[in-house]
Amino acid sequence: MKKVHELSTLCGITSCAIIYSPYDTSHEVWPSNSGVQRVVSEFRTLPEMDQHKKMVDQEGFLKQRIAKPTENLRRQRKDNKELEMTEVMFRCLIGNMEMLKSESQSESTTMVYENDEPS
Repeated sequence: MKKVHELSTLCGITSCAIIYSPYDTSHEVWPSNSGVQRVVSEFRTLPEMDQHKKMVDQEGFLKQRIAKPTENLRRQRKDNKELEMTEVMFRCLIGNMEMLKSESQSESTTMVYENDEPS
C-alpha cells in the first residue's frame, strides 16, 4: 500500500488499490472503501476510449518489457556484424588475407549479403 501512496503522491494522480490474499477471505483497500469507490466511479465516467488508452494487462506489460531488450539485442547484433565486416575489409586493405582463408566461403558470402541489405 505504501507504493500506491508514493505513486499517487509523486505522480500527482488519483489511485487506489484492492488487494486480495489467497490465504485470507478479506481484502485490503487503499485509501479507503469510499476512496476506492470514488476512483472507480471517476474512471467509469471517462469515455471508453480514454479508459483503454494506457490500460495494459499482465501479458501486455510483459510483452512491452521484453520488446525493448529484444530490439536492443537485434540492433547490437547488426552493429557487431558491421564491425566484423569493417575489420575484414581493413585487414584485406593492408594485405592480411589470413582471416579470409580461415573462414569458409559460405560465411564470407553471408557477411557480404548481410551487409549489402538496406537498413
